[in-house]
Formats: sequence, structure tokens, C-alpha cells
Amino acid sequence: MSKTLTALAALAITALLTAPAEAQSGLYVHGGINSTTVEQGTTRNTGSNQPNVGPAGGASASTVDQETGASFYIAGGYEFQPTSDTFIAVEAYYADETAETQNINNVKVTDTELNSSYGVDVKLGTQVTDKLSLYGLLGIAQYDFDGQVSYTFAPPIDDISSEEAGFVYGGGLELAFNDNWSTIAEVRITNDLDFDTPVDRGGIRSEDQLDFLVIRSGLKYRF
Repeated sequence: MSKTLTALAALAITALLTAPAEAQSGLYVHGGINSTTVEQGTTRNTGSNQPNVGPAGGASASTVDQETGASFYIAGGYEFQPTSDTFIAVEAYYADETAETQNINNVKVTDTELNSSYGVDVKLGTQVTDKLSLYGLLGIAQYDFDGQVSYTFAPPIDDISSEEAGFVYGGGLELAFNDNWSTIAEVRITNDLDFDTPVDRGGIRSEDQLDFLVIRSGLKYRF
């Protein structure tokens, strides 16, 4: 992931350095609310299609749980306008997350709690009107979460903690109030983020995966 992040940064810096000299540029900050939907999927292959009980845990199955949590974020970046109606921005952000999931797959129960997310985006946009602009984004995000793995038939409980990085893609719009202030709305997606849980009491290792859908809204200030 570090190589990909370096490549994204290099691409953005190259675009900034090769743009026309008369172009405008500037720093900005924004902050607001994240609505983060976490979808946790667990595939447990027991090698059986029988609903038996005990540590083996019955038939092989794939299960999904989805929950949404609200949180606050803050971001800052540098925006460059190569023409009067286009812009490129490099942005870093941090969000204090709250979404939780509980996935029950036969005898295995996996609880996760998303604590935070942070990362870097490259945004490419166009000015539709004097007040409205649209943009797409591509970036890398780090998701920090913890939780527990337990079993329906008996203790014990295993604690889990992980930091997983993944690609982010999406887009948004910005509506300007004046030269300094505007509001933004943004959709951000990360798919198929794998994470490890312990081999369970039946000796079976599950395949665990997270998907993230973030709807972000906030106020932006240009310096």
C-alpha cells in the first residue's frame, strides 16, 4: 500500500508542476459528518452441508451483517486550478468512526467496532457553474477496528484488533457560498477489505471481509 500511496502522491505532484504557470492554487480545510455503513461478511467452510451441532459448527455458510454509524471528520488539502473550470486537489483526512457489526455464522459470532479511518485522496473536478462543481476521487484509506470472536455453544472469547488499508473511490459535489466558504457532499467506497480472525474452536479458519460506504457532508474554507 505504501508504494501505491507514493504513486498517487507522485501523480498529483506531477500534475501540479506541469500545469500552466498562471494557474491559481490554494490551501483549504473542511470538516463535518460521516455516515459510515460497514458490511461484514464471513465465509466458514466446515466441509459439511449437515446442520450438526458442536465445535465443527454445522454446514458451510456465508453470512453478512450491515450497520451504519455517524461520526465527525476533518480534512485539509491543496487545490490547484490548471484552467478556470477544472481543478486538482490532494487531501488528507481523519474520521472518528462509530459503526459496529455482529455477524453470526453457525456457532461463530464476530463482533467488530470501527474506531477510526484516515487517508489521502486525489480529486479531479470541473466547475459546472459559478457556484457548483463536481469531482471524482481516488485514494487510500486506513481503517482501524477491534472486536471479539465468540461461540454460541461455550466460551472462550478471542479479542481481535486490526489496521487494514484499502483503495477508496467515489465522487462528490461542492456548492460555493462565496469565495471562501462552501459546502460539500461526497460518496466514498472501499470494497473487499480482508481481515484475519483466529482459527475457531472447530479448527476452521474463516474468510472475513469488510466493505465500507461513506456518505460525507461538511463545510469547506479556502484560505
